[in-house]
Parts: sequence; C-alpha cells; structure tokens
Amino acid sequence: MERYRRIEGLQMNEEHLWCLKENGYEAGLHKHYEGLFTQGNGYMHARGSFEEGCSDAPQDEEYLRFPDNVTLEKPRHPKSKQGTFIPGIVARHPLLKEEIVNLPYMLGLELRSAGESLDMDRSRISGYRRWLDLRDGSLHRTLIWETAEGMQLQCTFERYISMADTHLCIQRIQVEVLAGEGRLEAAASLRGDVRTNGMNHFDSVVPTAEVGGSLSLKTLTEQGNRIFMHSALEASEAVIWQEENSQVTAALRGEFAVQTGDRLTVSKLTAVTTDRDMEEGEAGSRALAQLSRAREIGWDQLYERHAACWKSKWQGADILIKGDDLAQLNVRASLYHLLRANAPEDARVAICAKGYAGEAYFGRYFWDTEINLLPFYLHTNPQAARNLLLFRYNTLDGARRNAQNYGYRGARYAWESSLSGDEQCANWQYADHEIHITADIVYALYHYVRATGDEDFLEHYGIDILVETARYWCDRVDWNREGVGELLGVMGPDEYLPFTRNNAFTNRMVKFSLEQTIACLDSLQGSKPDSYAAAAERLNILPEERELFRHTAEKLRLPYDSRTDIVPQSDDFASYADLDFDSIWTDRSRPFGHFISQERNYRSKALKQADVLELMLLFPHEFSREQLKAAYDYYEPITTHDSSLSVAVHGIVASWLNQPKAAANFLQRVMDIDLSLEKKGAAEGIHIANCGGLWQLIVYGLAGLKSAMWSKDIKLEPRLPKGWTKLSFQLAWQGERYRITIHPDAHAVHKLEGRGYVAGTTL
Repeated sequence: MERYRRIEGLQMNEEHLWCLKENGYEAGLHKHYEGLFTQGNGYMHARGSFEEGCSDAPQDEEYLRFPDNVTLEKPRHPKSKQGTFIPGIVARHPLLKEEIVNLPYMLGLELRSAGESLDMDRSRISGYRRWLDLRDGSLHRTLIWETAEGMQLQCTFERYISMADTHLCIQRIQVEVLAGEGRLEAAASLRGDVRTNGMNHFDSVVPTAEVGGSLSLKTLTEQGNRIFMHSALEASEAVIWQEENSQVTAALRGEFAVQTGDRLTVSKLTAVTTDRDMEEGEAGSRALAQLSRAREIGWDQLYERHAACWKSKWQGADILIKGDDLAQLNVRASLYHLLRANAPEDARVAICAKGYAGEAYFGRYFWDTEINLLPFYLHTNPQAARNLLLFRYNTLDGARRNAQNYGYRGARYAWESSLSGDEQCANWQYADHEIHITADIVYALYHYVRATGDEDFLEHYGIDILVETARYWCDRVDWNREGVGELLGVMGPDEYLPFTRNNAFTNRMVKFSLEQTIACLDSLQGSKPDSYAAAAERLNILPEERELFRHTAEKLRLPYDSRTDIVPQSDDFASYADLDFDSIWTDRSRPFGHFISQERNYRSKALKQADVLELMLLFPHEFSREQLKAAYDYYEPITTHDSSLSVAVHGIVASWLNQPKAAANFLQRVMDIDLSLEKKGAAEGIHIANCGGLWQLIVYGLAGLKSAMWSKDIKLEPRLPKGWTKLSFQLAWQGERYRITIHPDAHAVHKLEGRGYVAGTTL
C-alpha cells in the first residue's frame, strides 16, 4: 500500500509480514481473536469484538468470582467478552479487592435488513476475512451477507483507536449492494450493559441521542469516576436518525433504500474522556471539543496523524527478520502489543498483566513490569521505562503501608499492585510470601540507570525507594545462631513452592538491593553532600542504620558459591518429593497444575517456571558456563512451564549454551502462547510479559546482547537460528541510538544520528 513508505531500516509494504489474519469465521475461536486483535493507544484499549456483538453472548451476566489460581481457573464467557479499558479507572470487588473497570461498549455499529440483523452465527455469510494491520493498529473485516429477503451485500468494517488523538475512536462501515434491492438499516450505540468479572461497577448511566446524529453516554462509577462518551454519525446518503435508547444504552438508527450497485458508507467518530485525564477542563466539555476538532480536521487527516505516530513507534521498536516469515509476523505481533499497552507519559499507571486486553488479572501490576517488560522499553523508549519506574516511586506510600500492615518498617511492594501501591492480591500465599518483587524493583531501577546514564533519577527518586526497601529487608531477615541472615517462608519465582528457606533468587536480589543502597548513600554523601543531607533529613537516615544495611548485606546467606555444581533453588529444595511426571501429567497440552492437587504440588519438585535460571539470567557474570549448563540440565526436565514467564528464559539460556534446536523449540513455544489457534491463549487477554520475554529471547538470546546492567558497551555474541539470513533492530543505549545488523557470519553496530536516525558511524 502506497501509504506505508519506507523509512530508515523499516520496510512496511510487505503486508503478509504486518497483518494478523483470520480467514473464515469459527465461533470457538472468536474470543481468542477478541484478545489478539485488541486495539489501543496507551490511554484506552478495546478488545477486538464485533461491532454488532455476538448472539447468545450477553455482556451483563452477574456472578461472584472467587480468589483462585488464574493460570488454572476456568474462565467465564466462552464465546465473547467485550472489553473497553482506561488504565486508572478502577473499582472494588467484594472478594478480589481493586480491579480495572470494563467500561461501556463504545463500538456498537450494526446492520439490519427487513427485521434481520447481521449476525455472524445466524446470518448467511460468505467470503469472511478479518485482519489486524500491525502497521497502524487498524482492524478490518469484510464479508458478503445474503439477507433473508434476497439481497447480497458486500460489507466492510474498519476501525482504529487514534495514536495521535488519544481520546478518539474512528469507525466506518461500507456496504455495496451486489444484488437485490430493499431497505437497509444502520444502527449505532453506546452501551452500558457491561459487567467486570460479574460485577456492575456503574452507579449511574445516562444515555442521550439526538436525531441530528449524535450519541452520548455519561457514566458514574461506584468509585466516583466520571466517563464521558460522545459519538458523531455521518452517512454518505441523506438520512433521518431515529432514537432507540434504553435505560443504559444510547442508540440511533437510520434507514436507507438500496438497490444493486448502490454503495453506502456510515461513519462513527467517538470521543472518550474521564475525570482522571491529565488534561485540564471538565471531562464532558473536553469530549465535545475533541469531537468538534476532529470533524474540522477531517477523516483523512485524522488517519494521517494516527499513522504517522505508529510509524514513529515502529521505527524505534521494529525487529527485522529475514528467512523466517512466521517468526517475523509473530514477533511484530508482540511488539505491537508492547507499543499499544504502554502510556509513555503517564507515570500514574503501569502495564497490567493482560496488556489491557482482558480483565482476568484485574488490571494489576506484577514483577513482570520490571523483569520482563522494562528491558524492551529501556532500549526502545527510555522515557517510557522511566515512567514505569516513576510509577513505583509514586506508589511508595502504598508500599510503606504494606510493610506496616505486616509489622515491618520501610516499604514492601505489593505482589499485585493497583493505583495506590497497596496490596491487592487476594491469595494469601502469594501476597504473604512472594516478596522478591520488592528487590526486583531495585534491580530494575539500576538496570534503567546503567542503560540510560540517568544518575539524576537515583538522586531524586531512587534513593527513597532504596532506603525504604532496605529498612524492610533488615526487619524481614531472620538471624540464626551462627549470626547469618536468612529469609524464611519465601516463595521465589517458582510459585509451586511457597514456603522455602533461603530461595537463591530472592536472597541474591535482596543482597543486591542492600548493596546498591549502601553504594548509593556512600556515593551521594561523597559527591553531593547537600543532596545527601536533604535525603538524610527527609528519610531520617541515621549512621547506625547505614551500618545495619551494610551488615545485613554482608551476612545474608546465599545457598551457593562459585564451587557449587548445581545451584539449589533453596536450601531445602533437595528435601522436596520427586515426581513421576509421565504418570501424573497425562495430557501435556494442558497445564500440569490441572493434574495434581495444590497440597501435593506444594511439597514436590515440579517448578511452575524458571527460578534458578532466572537468577542466572539476571546475574550471568556470577556463574560459570558449567554451572549454567548443570542448572539447565537439572531444572528444565522438572519445570512445567505452567507460567507464561518461563519459556522465554529457557530459550535464552538454551541459546547461550549453543543448543540451537532447543532454542528454536522454545522460540516457537513463546510465540505460540498468544498466537496458537490450538491454545487460544489470547482469549482472556495478551500475555504481555511473554511479549517482553520474546523481545529478550531475540535480543539477549539470539543476538547475544550483553545486558546494559553489566556492560557499558554494546557487546554481541549472535547465534541465529537455522534459516535466518538477517536480524536487525534499533537499540537505545546511554542516550544514543544504534542499529544492530546480524548475518550468519558477521554483525555490525551503526550509530544513528539525528531525529531521522540516519546511519552514521559503524562501530
């Protein structure tokens, strides 16, 4: 397509490498495609549901969802679950604490003929195709509808959520009459009959429709947030719109007489605002102003602005693969969702575990943000990475309350966080024992500083996080009779062992956190005494407390050393029961957790995900190749990969160990998590951490980039899969941008110059 012009290192004309396609409708796959085809711009997101909805799939079913293991939980809504999400709009669930609110459905746009509605399950449909264009985030559907009265209608649906004008959603239906004549109705709606995990979080919904072609829906949530949706309709033929509102739905319908050869276009432009937006002014007035301005700009210019923003994002983030078209498309699908899910200028929110493509994880933030997602943003959009860390700074008071609730000083970050930072996890074993997230945040903080050189971030924000989390760790550590610090009753990354003693991953991360706190305080006092004095006064840092930090860091036990053959997952790992996986896990297409009771699982050697290997991934210089191989050989056979966070880690390690077949197998498994039609993995939303894991597998694993955490310079040790003839991507590094180009027998690093990122020096 002509509109996709070539820019530096980025060829956008190859449609088959940029479009996720659904060729033929199958009801059993619809929910999967709803998640996979989610659109958004950071500010708001909408699942890829049909504009007219699905028959026999009501969206207002009320039920009580109970706390459970989400990995193993059987979801509701087998056929369709619509979703409209604005990060930051949350409400209270009676059992599950705070959750993101599924907002009114803004996409309603239907066709009717002689009392018959276009229905993908009940109508006579042929020639169905639907595709998500990753280049610009636009969703397209085309089909031929043979109506009951004999008309043949070629129907084309298009929509996008603007990346440039972030409050706007733009939709269009085009109908061509291939045969017959009759009357055709188009109906547009904004619907408030929506539930979130079975709950009605709306205190009031006020619909309005005007025959001039405008709709509005004013919603007040039970938490007190106000959401305004205003739509303007346009048609290519003269029409008198008629109101058909209900109690919670604003709707208009228009009727057209059509015959063979006629073409009809109906467009819907929707502006969405809330009282939580960063812009000034009353939300309702801003929505109307957005609509007015958009209509002045015009449909073509609106699209050009939107497409230009996407091009800019792709320029910095795309990964080019030659020799493997399937991998190319799958990798771009993950990159698309990473670009879509992030609000790079809003530090009040982070990225939820489903990438705002579903409500399964309640719109909450986990350690995924720091360990799985942050590296992608560090090296493609450092400002976005900075804001993800600022979110943790902004929620430090919530972390302080968490520590206080457990009887400790300092700050304890929530395993599942929402807007305030207070713990939202309703399952006690994770909330109480998966404490490594507090240290993970400090690791990510230093990863950011070392990758960007932004030392000021440490001075103005990071120091508060360092000191408060160090206070928590000093209280959380238990001291044995030999004067050694221990962390007891800990769940590491492996969530199938909840009460371990000195989990290697957790203890090393905590030691690192304490060591960096000491180093930061020492450095600040020496180089910027005034800044240190201000921090010491603000945080009430005493000399004896600094010594406690130092002592705890030195004495905290690590259950391994450089001579350890197989690094133990914890001091007590050997005491857990061995399992006969073949006799228990009789269907490997389903998670292992379905085949074993939680009680037995919690006392057995059956890892949910990488634990020791995750440790080695984050501290690669501390382990020998022999230790890495021994850990991989020992732990991989007893790892179930029930967590989507697991396979990418194993793929990176397999690549480091020069095991190309295993690395290629893990690469395929990573891509299958959301894209496999057999798994239907995107049905409840995108596994956004796995998207970040795929980026890491490509960049850290196959390209062999040494982490900026441990290398000041760009260092590569590539191992391309068989058949790949080229791998290329941009990298932000220490305030500069570079293009990495790898061939099977050579690689190069080009420094890019200026905003156009024109290739400059070859390094």
